[in-house]
Amino acid sequence: MLVPPPQFEDRDEQELLLCGPGPSNILPSVRKDLTKPVLSPICDDYFNVMSDIRTGLKYAFQTKSELILAMSGSGHSGMETIITNLLGPNDTLLIAKRGIWDLRAETIAYKHGIPTHITEVPFNATFSFEQLEAALKNYRPTALFITHGDSSTGTIQRLEGLGDMCHKYGTLLLVDTVVSLGAVPFLMDEWGVDAVYTSTQKALSGPAGITPVAFSELAQQKINRRTHEPAFYFDVKLIAKQWNCFEKSKNYHHTLSPPLIWALRRCLIELSNETLPKAWSRHAQTTALFHKMLTHYGFEFLIPKPEDRLATVTTVKVPKGCVDQDFMNHIRYKHGIVIFGGLGPTVGKALRIGIMGVNSNEDVVTKVVQAMVDATRNVVKSKI
Repeated sequence: MLVPPPQFEDRDEQELLLCGPGPSNILPSVRKDLTKPVLSPICDDYFNVMSDIRTGLKYAFQTKSELILAMSGSGHSGMETIITNLLGPNDTLLIAKRGIWDLRAETIAYKHGIPTHITEVPFNATFSFEQLEAALKNYRPTALFITHGDSSTGTIQRLEGLGDMCHKYGTLLLVDTVVSLGAVPFLMDEWGVDAVYTSTQKALSGPAGITPVAFSELAQQKINRRTHEPAFYFDVKLIAKQWNCFEKSKNYHHTLSPPLIWALRRCLIELSNETLPKAWSRHAQTTALFHKMLTHYGFEFLIPKPEDRLATVTTVKVPKGCVDQDFMNHIRYKHGIVIFGGLGPTVGKALRIGIMGVNSNEDVVTKVVQAMVDATRNVVKSKI
């Protein structure tokens, strides 16, 4: 044989407390459902599970839209899906840029030949509606892309009323809710959102790799009259037939991962059992406690305005005298807790701590704060 059989060593990893911006730890019930039987993509049981998921997603997104399903892939698959199904080279995309995910949207648009315009704020701020309306009025774009909760900056963008503003200028509203859905209020229909995607590995406490998306009636009309064609793998016209969005077509498009559809189904069951208002309240109360404790111990928030701070991912400035990687390593190897450094515009400026999903509770907050205090004392001391 040209290539001999490799020798694999055992890799028994210790389970850590995952308190970065994602993934979060998996719910026990989700872990159990990941071992459910593999389903054939052409059997009734498979389509029944997909139907359950669509019902759960309508609740999670708060929409009555029928064009709602899940993509095979990470959150970026959702981003590419909503952008490329709604826009082509003859359209224009306005991007409200404040973090790395808006930059990724710009990159996707560029690769598909979609013209873009940018309106921007500093990474530690959010957009005023006055700034957004001025850009809408000036450019009259086909769509506006904006991130609800930004895990690279730790900010939350106000959306109520933005859909109506966009529609006034003939613009569709596209929203990233990867790190916000299930943890903070999001009302797709009430807020006039036309396309949205999220991920399972954040506040839903599931595994990565499957990405829910939803489109409004207005977005569906745009898709039906589009003159461009998106990639086969991301074409919702085709995928909707597999998900039986409009009729029991039961078409085969591709084989979704059976463990991941079982996992997403369980995530949505857990969210429905808790209810959205209680999940939102739990995250708000837990994060308020976390921020109170951080303030008590002298940590400095990267985001100056409390109303701009995201409930799921908190960004704090790297303590003086610390190197961010040394700080994270101390917490990882002494306390078994994972937090992240900055990403995109916050590299070298911040630590990103995620308190969300199954980890949004007082016990986790206490463990994380104690570890951060210990790291500050020991990492600074070791540098003296």
